Amino acid sequence: MNLHHHLELAGNALLAMLDPEQDFLPTNGYETAHDLGRWWDAILRLEEAIGFVIPAELEAASLRNLEQLTGNPDRLLMSTKINPHNFRESLLAFGGLVHRRQSAWAREAGMQLVRSMDRCLRPDGSFDFTLLGSWGRLPHTEDPSHAEGKQDGWFDGTGTSGRSLEALVWFFEATREPLVFAVAQRIAEHHLRASVNRDGRIRAEIVNPANAGHNHSYHGTLRGLLRFGLLSGQREYVDAVAATYRHPDHQRIVMESGWAPHDLGKPRFPNALGDPVTDPASTGDAAQLALWLALEAGHLDLLDDVERHVRARIVPSQLAQDDMHRHPERTFRSRDGGAWAIHGPSHAGKGCTPDVLAAVVHSLCDIHRHVCTRTPAGIQVNLHFGHEDERLKITSRRDERGMLSVRVKQPETIMLRIPQWVPQASLEVAVDGGVIPVQRLGTRALVPRDLLRAGSRVTMAYDLPEKRTEERMPSGRCYHFHW
Repeated sequence: MNLHHHLELAGNALLAMLDPEQDFLPTNGYETAHDLGRWWDAILRLEEAIGFVIPAELEAASLRNLEQLTGNPDRLLMSTKINPHNFRESLLAFGGLVHRRQSAWAREAGMQLVRSMDRCLRPDGSFDFTLLGSWGRLPHTEDPSHAEGKQDGWFDGTGTSGRSLEALVWFFEATREPLVFAVAQRIAEHHLRASVNRDGRIRAEIVNPANAGHNHSYHGTLRGLLRFGLLSGQREYVDAVAATYRHPDHQRIVMESGWAPHDLGKPRFPNALGDPVTDPASTGDAAQLALWLALEAGHLDLLDDVERHVRARIVPSQLAQDDMHRHPERTFRSRDGGAWAIHGPSHAGKGCTPDVLAAVVHSLCDIHRHVCTRTPAGIQVNLHFGHEDERLKITSRRDERGMLSVRVKQPETIMLRIPQWVPQASLEVAVDGGVIPVQRLGTRALVPRDLLRAGSRVTMAYDLPEKRTEERMPSGRCYHFHW
């Protein structure tokens, strides 16, 4: 499996999202302004990850549209209403343009938005939206997940400030502006108190049936807390997210199969069987959290989760050409091919939901970029996916046995990840066809540089054990899996 191909397909879907009859705006999604911010974030990450080419005319049109839809006193992405859900999307777009285009306009627009957020942010962590410069010019959103309505003194801010935290961190890393860090810190401190438990249990208020919770925003808050902790060196944030990720409660909202509900708490969008509709964006969030915890916080065993989520849910839920050929009775739009969507059936249904497509691309780009990484000790092969660069070429297949193959271009010590589920007696490492003793370094098999030359082929073979599991949905419906 090579993620480059899947990202290329997704990139073509992102380009097809732009409607030439509507000034190349991303129409027919959740909200045009929101989806434009996600489009910019995803397309610039694709450019960075795989060299995806953005046609000049589409980039120019999308920049004009971004300027127009943020042409308000706060520089907040707006279509027909004030939507604080879009703090995140606006900052992701501005931060990406500063990082990839060194855009002075995006830098100042982003700072204007941060100043508005700073002005509106109360000591209790909520926003006073009446202090927005745009207040009174457009109606405020009526979406209850963005309203910060208080219940017994507590409110769910994951759909507003929480989901914006990661974008603030990226924007700070692009600009190094002290105010951005200060606002991020205030938001992080609030959500460490209000949105997580230090022992990892999900806050009861988040999943309370009275709360209109949103899984992707909740995971966005976890992502922001983790990125802020890694940026600031404050371990309490990292530890809180690690505990939350590892707690059994988390497996209720992103299951082993990768199933993740759109709703947390109140079932706002149930499917025909009474379960929440499914959101692969939250699966991507969980996979990216696992990636960061593994590579930046020492939880290396979680790389198994990254790979499982990609293989079992993210790639299978992408709409491919084969899917279209199998359903000649269905009319597909150009944006559908290569996309992801909110889907009703728990384990079926494909299409294009623009912001979901962009969110999955955001996560998958990061995963693709970290298939292998260079360290002072050598090259780490973190994930058993295809990859090629100037140092090596990786291929992977799984049929009767698993086989990871590395063709060496520039000899360096190589460390191959050993999945935790591999039967140890079946593990076999070879260099140029000759089996060598497995030299373990934690969760990895080490192949020293002195055994390698340019053109050497390193292989790791292993058995594929079988297991059966079951997952019970909120409705009580049970699905059985054969792995």
